[in-house]
Amino acid sequence: MTKATKNVDTIKMVDKALAILDELRTSNTKLGVNEIAKRCAINPSTAFRILKTLTVNGWVFQCSDNKYIPGKKLSFVTEKNNMYLALKDVAYFTMNKYTSKYNLPMNLIVRDSANCFIIQQSRTNQFVDYVVPINTIIPFYACAGGKILLSELPILMVDMLLDATNFEAFTPHTITNAEVFWKELRTVAAQGYAFDIKESSPNGSCVAVPVRDEQGTIIAALSFSGFVGLEDTSQLHQYIPLLKEASTEITRNLFQYQQFPIFNGENTEQLPNNT
Repeated sequence: MTKATKNVDTIKMVDKALAILDELRTSNTKLGVNEIAKRCAINPSTAFRILKTLTVNGWVFQCSDNKYIPGKKLSFVTEKNNMYLALKDVAYFTMNKYTSKYNLPMNLIVRDSANCFIIQQSRTNQFVDYVVPINTIIPFYACAGGKILLSELPILMVDMLLDATNFEAFTPHTITNAEVFWKELRTVAAQGYAFDIKESSPNGSCVAVPVRDEQGTIIAALSFSGFVGLEDTSQLHQYIPLLKEASTEITRNLFQYQQFPIFNGENTEQLPNNT
């Protein structure tokens, strides 16, 4: 094969890789190899090899169901929605492990403008565990996770959020004053954790810590929830090291998982069917 032929083949392969990235970038759902190959008019085996290369280099993320979404290098440059799918997927295993060990429900919370919402959750086996359902939207000023997510934002951003917020009292303990909430955020930023002491529900409490990306930016909040009727709130401090441990594990799994190839029992990758 001549050098010119090799160069042409290389360019064609780059074109195919770019086509795959563009397809993943514009998709709102996870895509399998065969679906990507069909959409991009590429042989499935070729698409598989390109996806593996992109995964190792951080441009694509392979979920636990073997489908693909944009990776960290693409998602956080464009929009976070797709990377949140990876975060939700990876966090599930850590959260269930800690819930099983300590018999406490966990919530993984992210922010969308002035609201926070639960994207992942682990529940106990108790008949009632006093935790709001997954996908529940929570005002940022009335939950520990919201305090975490705002604690390191630029001052201008926080000011805009506070100016646009109609502080509603859910309980007598809900913070409804912007200046008081600012003071709370400074405390949370300094200590690295946050509490919700009967602020969102009359008899409930929770404690949250940040989940960070590789650069240290907060991308989510992780909490132990479902504390009901807790009179001595100092007891919540014992869960902070556990939450930080779980948060570190989630970050490590999220940003290192894609650096390792996937093996079958014989340490060889399985090519997809050409159907």
